[in-house]
Amino acid sequence: MKIDRKEPLPVILFSIFFVLMIISFFFDREILKFFNDMSSPAVFSFMHFMSSEFFFIIVILAGGLLLMDGKKIIFFLAGTGVAYIISMILKVLIQRARPLSTGTFMDLGPFSFPSSHATVYFFIFAFMAWHFKKNTYYKLIFLIIAVLVSLSRVFLGVHYLSDIIGGGLAGIGSYLLLKRWIKV
Repeated sequence: MKIDRKEPLPVILFSIFFVLMIISFFFDREILKFFNDMSSPAVFSFMHFMSSEFFFIIVILAGGLLLMDGKKIIFFLAGTGVAYIISMILKVLIQRARPLSTGTFMDLGPFSFPSSHATVYFFIFAFMAWHFKKNTYYKLIFLIIAVLVSLSRVFLGVHYLSDIIGGGLAGIGSYLLLKRWIKV
């Protein structure tokens, strides 16, 4: 794959995420325990909101409003769907069990790797970073959203850190693949 020297951020993040994912596999249980020990009712509520469908709709609507271009909005929405489908295919292929029993407040599937939330939100971040090349604030906002939503999954005890790092890889990878195939 040819690296685009004008847009190194997604490629650099992809490389960093890959190394972090490999390292985190060795410490997943300790990291999960650390996050669970830090959790309070207020943090839990905030993290639950960050993981909600309502918050996802807000992010999608905000992204669509910022884009203001029909072709880019279609790429954005379709790409988000493709990123989600890729994460689900990987879950079925890898079949890593979730860290805890999760039937108490969410109806989740049995598999955790990669995190679909992380995959989708890091796709959104990569897309917005590409679209808003010169606007550092938008890039930073979408990066913070992707990181917070991803970390919320560990706080809620439904993913290991390596699941969200793998999701970040899948999301940025989905963006890079789609961008290569589809010109907007």
